[in-house]
Amino acid sequence: MVQEIYALSIGHYVTRSLMAEAAAQSGQDPDRLSFLGCLQILKARLPECPADEQERAEWMEVFLAEMAKEQTAPRRNRINPRVVRVKMSKFGKKKPEHRGIKELERAFVDVIVPLSVAQQVSG
Repeated sequence: MVQEIYALSIGHYVTRSLMAEAAAQSGQDPDRLSFLGCLQILKARLPECPADEQERAEWMEVFLAEMAKEQTAPRRNRINPRVVRVKMSKFGKKKPEHRGIKELERAFVDVIVPLSVAQQVSG
């Protein structure tokens, strides 16, 4: 599991660094390149990579030029602002009559029965 995470991280890093190199050669922003498009080019062209160093340099130039053509579509401006939607509550809204504490109908002393009186009444 850990090895898979390392492998995916290395693969992501290699793809992004090649994208940055391709963008630098073509004079554009690396964020404007499509990650998935560049990854597909990398997967398709990597088996063709020559062993000879001089041929590899030429292959790399063509490869990076092909990656530089994989651009994302420009984003349009947002019409509506980005906001968080409020979750619906299962409780009703608080109304003015819920705000105050109602007065007690009887005094506290009248409501409480001492334990000794309760034992005499029950016993």
